[in-house]
Amino acid sequence: MKRFFDSSPPLLNPADMVLTFTGQKAEKLSLPERVIITFDTGDLKRILNQSNTTLIDAWSHFKRLYKIAKSNTIITKSYFGGPNVAALIEELASFGVKECVLWGYCGGIDNNVDIGDIILTKGALREDGVSYHYIEDIESFIYSDWFDVWKNNIKDWGFQEGVIWSCDAIYRETSNKIEKYREMGIAGVEMEVASFYAVCKYRKIKGIAFLIVSDIFRDGRWVHGFFTKPFQEGVKKLSDFMLKKVIC
Repeated sequence: MKRFFDSSPPLLNPADMVLTFTGQKAEKLSLPERVIITFDTGDLKRILNQSNTTLIDAWSHFKRLYKIAKSNTIITKSYFGGPNVAALIEELASFGVKECVLWGYCGGIDNNVDIGDIILTKGALREDGVSYHYIEDIESFIYSDWFDVWKNNIKDWGFQEGVIWSCDAIYRETSNKIEKYREMGIAGVEMEVASFYAVCKYRKIKGIAFLIVSDIFRDGRWVHGFFTKPFQEGVKKLSDFMLKKVIC
C-alpha cells in the first residue's frame, strides 16, 4: 500500500467548513462529548422515537444532529463509506465530540457468525483508502483504543467480538479473499471501520463500532438476510443496547 500520510497541516479545515455552511458563530455549534452514528434512517428513527430528542438548530443547514435529553449524547446519520464517516467525525470533533459509537452492518465471513449477530469490533483489516491518509503506521490492521471498556459493557448481551475486513470496493469482495480472510479468523466485511478507527486515532478521540450481520458468505454463495426475522431481532437488540448502555 502506498504511504499517503503527510504530517504537514491541511489547508481545508473541518471547523471552517462547518462555520461556512452553517453561518453560525463557533460558540453556538458546541456539541456534547458523545455521538452515536448510524447509517440507516430506520435505526435513527428507532432512537428518536424511544427517547426525548431535539434537533440542534445551529447545525441544521449542514448536518441533522439530535441531542438526546438528559444526556451528554447526540445521534446522527452518515452516508455509507469510509470517506463520509471520516469527514463527519472531523466536523463533530472540531466542536467538542470526544467519543464516537458507530452502529453499522457487515457481511459475515466466519462460519461462526449468522444473520442478526452483533459484533463488537476490536479492529479492522485496512483495505480502505482513508486510513492511510490519517495514520503514519502502515501496518495492515488498525484497532480500537476503546475496545476493552466496551468488552466489559457487553456482558450478558450475547454479542460476539471480532476483527473486521474494511473494503471500499463492495463488488470486489472476491471468493479468494473471503476464503483467505476466513482462515485468518476475520469475522466479516464492511466499508467503514478501518477509516473510522483511523480518524478517531488521529483526532485522539475514542471510537468503537458495533456491527449487525446483515448477510453472509457461505459455501461460495452470498446469502442476504435483510428482511428476515433474525436480522430484525438483531436490530432491535442493538437498539435496546444503545438506549440502555450507550446514551450517557
